[in-house]
Amino acid sequence: MQSEQIAFPFRARKPKRSNHPSTDLIGQSYIDGHATITVVCICLNNDKRVMVERDLDGRSWSMPAWLMRLIFLETKGKRAA
Repeated sequence: MQSEQIAFPFRARKPKRSNHPSTDLIGQSYIDGHATITVVCICLNNDKRVMVERDLDGRSWSMPAWLMRLIFLETKGKRAA
């Protein structure tokens, strides 16, 4: 018996890329006092807002994405003297 490779006439689907400009924020976190604030997902109602969660008590709320970017720039710029 001869074995042959079967060629399908279609290409495998690639995962869809999200068009949201805030997807790069998901998973980023910063420390505020004793709590760590983490960006969990993009807000379903408004693409310009992200959902954040505090690990201390599990509370979550939405914030503007531009404000989170500003916070991450501030925390990245801080260094110990």
